[in-house]
Amino acid sequence: MNSTTALASPLVAGLALVAGLVGAVGARFGLISSLPGFALFAFLLPLGAALALLLGLIGLFRTRPRDRRGGAAQAWASVLLSGLLLGSLFLLSLGATQAPPIHDITTNPDDPPAFEAAASLDSRGAGFAYPSGGDQVPDLQRRAYPDLGTARLDTAVDEAIWRVQHAAEDLGWTPMREDAQSGLFEFSDTTPWFRFVDYIAVRVRAEPGGAAVDVRSVSRVGVGDLGKNADRIGSFLDLLGAGD
Repeated sequence: MNSTTALASPLVAGLALVAGLVGAVGARFGLISSLPGFALFAFLLPLGAALALLLGLIGLFRTRPRDRRGGAAQAWASVLLSGLLLGSLFLLSLGATQAPPIHDITTNPDDPPAFEAAASLDSRGAGFAYPSGGDQVPDLQRRAYPDLGTARLDTAVDEAIWRVQHAAEDLGWTPMREDAQSGLFEFSDTTPWFRFVDYIAVRVRAEPGGAAVDVRSVSRVGVGDLGKNADRIGSFLDLLGAGD
């Protein structure tokens, strides 16, 4: 006599893995939209893996040698596969879980660059008015990213603008607004796997001895960004100052 729980557990683990792969790969290649793909990977995959782990453990208990039930091998397979899936997801989320639940990051919370070209694309309907996500955003950002601030370059404004354009090009950003005369720029950036589109505003100003560059990166959807916007700004600032 076989244990039904033990036999079913690897099937559940396999279905969870398939759901995660469909979500990630489908969104990556445009076969499904970003949010459903992310939901399959971030919610259905761990939920299914946790259920498979539970069923596998129950199956191991029910297939003890003294109970003389078959299915121990399937239960072990389920426990190992689901444990591997959950462990991998845990490692992937370690850094991301330390990010605050905000999606609007800027080098200058007191005077952030504004969006114009991308304003109508805000899924929340506020046109990315700062702070997008609530009045607590600036304080949460300062605590999470205390080193993030205005980039001050010892160059003329024209040189700073040239650096902005080339840094954005190197990062693969898509131009949406390029007003070199006013020093205002907007770009879009698509995340590689789930194809979420985020928006970046850059402002270049002259100041004594050089130029000041402020950046703002905001997610179109979602509450938190898993640290992506801060990472994006950091990568941009690193490129911007590469010639210093």
